[in-house]
Amino acid sequence: MLHNLRSLLNQLKQHRFYTAVCVVGTAVTIAFVMVVVMVYDFRTADVAPETRRSRVLYNYGTQCMRPDGTNVWGYRALGPTAFHAFFDSLPGVDELTWHSGLNKAVCSLPASSDRHSVLLRAVAANWFDFFRYDFVAGRPFTKAEYDAGRAAFEKADDEWRLVRNREDGVVRRFVVISERLAGQLFGGAAGAVGKQLLLDFQEARVVGVVRDVSSIFQTAYADVWEPFTLMNEEHLDPNLATAGLLGFRYAVLHLSPGTSPDAVRTEVNRRMEQLNKQGLEYILKDPRLYTHTDYTFFRDSSISASLVYVLLLLILLVVPAVGISGLVHAQMQSRLGEIAICKAYGASNANIIGHLFAESLCTTLIGGVLGYALSCVLVVAGGTWLFGTGGVELEGILLGSDLLLRPSLFVAVLAACLVFNALSTLLPAWMAVHRNISYTLTGGE
Repeated sequence: MLHNLRSLLNQLKQHRFYTAVCVVGTAVTIAFVMVVVMVYDFRTADVAPETRRSRVLYNYGTQCMRPDGTNVWGYRALGPTAFHAFFDSLPGVDELTWHSGLNKAVCSLPASSDRHSVLLRAVAANWFDFFRYDFVAGRPFTKAEYDAGRAAFEKADDEWRLVRNREDGVVRRFVVISERLAGQLFGGAAGAVGKQLLLDFQEARVVGVVRDVSSIFQTAYADVWEPFTLMNEEHLDPNLATAGLLGFRYAVLHLSPGTSPDAVRTEVNRRMEQLNKQGLEYILKDPRLYTHTDYTFFRDSSISASLVYVLLLLILLVVPAVGISGLVHAQMQSRLGEIAICKAYGASNANIIGHLFAESLCTTLIGGVLGYALSCVLVVAGGTWLFGTGGVELEGILLGSDLLLRPSLFVAVLAACLVFNALSTLLPAWMAVHRNISYTLTGGE
């Protein structure tokens, strides 16, 4: 094996120009291929904290209107009445949670004028069981802390609002924050647990700190997670105006093994029709239930995200391979005499093609490693442009080594290298070995 490797390296040294061009061409090609693979992989793979993406459905908006088609609310989150009618004991769903979506909030310490703009997500009591967050300090809020949010408000004594925040010195707001925010406010995660902060100028107590979540996780991401009870849903529009049909609940459903998304959609539509027959002032239409891939790419269109990415990968591999193939063919022309001599001494076409393929593969793998490194740089540098969707507005997208250095990506690099090497090498090698030996040895081309 060592002898064969030395032979391959010697061949590469003898054709430095061709080798350098092939390495650079391969590196650029693999870099762009891997950027496409990474974008798709990061958005769809079962990776913590969203470890169950492949079996999840999202309800992201349901239309509400009067039965005569007037007073259309548009696509909004569900209120408690519709939410329970749609999803309670839903066949084929083994776990259900919900959230309010991302909302901007202002965060600070009680005795500080230093304010931080944060993204806040109100979540259900089982949120931290449904998703796999890494707690670096503290814990999720307990059921008692979750339920305490219901008593955080009291009836207002003026005509402008129904309720107001209860100001009796008792903390009824308990939150989980990100490690980054804990560092900004308290100097670290350990010092944050049990401390109080102001969230939209209301006192809240930190019960847990989680490792920073990349914003490419559109559903799990936030800076602050608070109990959904603090949404005060029952006293706010659109819940009041629609008798609980609309509200602030975006459902996330985990499907049981063997359950198809279409079966769940059919049952939810059946339940919606039953609800609409109850004579309420408003009716519901089109409860949108997305798989994770549909939710992430080309939402509300008939385009297949996987098909688009496969076609894009083929284009990115085939077009450069044609160009490199021409260069490899020119290199083969300079080695026709060497190939003819090998054939004269009894080497078979298959052996020669295999040797040429191995030589080219060595070059391709070097280019592939460089291309993978380049793709990591491109993805990190262009993260905001590539991943800045889903309501997240950031100056930079957090991409840790746990995302960039996963085994599946190395397998993808190897596969891309093999395909690219086959496309660019096999045809020139096949043409070279089928030249007439005597014609080549006498100086013919």
